[in-house]
Amino acid sequence: MAKNIKWMKVDSVTGVSHMVAKSENGLTDPNLSGLSHGDFDWNDFEYGTCDDSVTADPSNFIIEITDEQWISDIQEKANYQLGNWKADIYGIEKELRNEHLGTYGESAYAAGAGYKYDAAVEFLNNGTANAGLTTEANIRGISVTALATKIKNNHEDFITKDAKIAGLRGMMCDRIDSVAINTTSVTTALNSYAGIHTDEIIATEPTGIAGSSIEVRASYYQPSGFGDRYRFL
Repeated sequence: MAKNIKWMKVDSVTGVSHMVAKSENGLTDPNLSGLSHGDFDWNDFEYGTCDDSVTADPSNFIIEITDEQWISDIQEKANYQLGNWKADIYGIEKELRNEHLGTYGESAYAAGAGYKYDAAVEFLNNGTANAGLTTEANIRGISVTALATKIKNNHEDFITKDAKIAGLRGMMCDRIDSVAINTTSVTTALNSYAGIHTDEIIATEPTGIAGSSIEVRASYYQPSGFGDRYRFL
């Protein structure tokens, strides 16, 4: 039989946890019979199993845990990471907006929105120009048609880019919100946790060598591939 155990690294010579005394000889796992890593760590603890004959030593940060406690820690770490990723999404979204929409200037959207956009579309459709379009075109030294076309194109280009960025942010947030750790057992919980670190193919990109291409991958949940996702839309 085996029992669940979580532990902190110990001094390789003294066997004392680095949380009890500073290690002078390097850190290693404690010498526990049958110790097997469970591919999970949290708050400086590593998790796994050991022989049932092992006696835990909480004073040395070697602690026996139940399945329920391990599952709870898996959920806690997953929720912590997912929360951080969701917060990061908004920061990356802001950077992407500055990169792709900032060239329009602070007044770009206002300049192309509302009455100016409506007036430009009205003129291009029906040839009816209001005083604002005529005045701006005359001062600028271009035709009303050229001005109306610029206003319409800039506005619609801005809206399209904004929609793509907002859509990506919404998709990533929705994915994070949909995550649920399977708490049926430690194994299913660990598999669920591993699942939030998966990635996916979002595009293929030519290498320029004999028509070959490479896969472009991005994390399914983490926001690190946000820029590539936008690039390949």
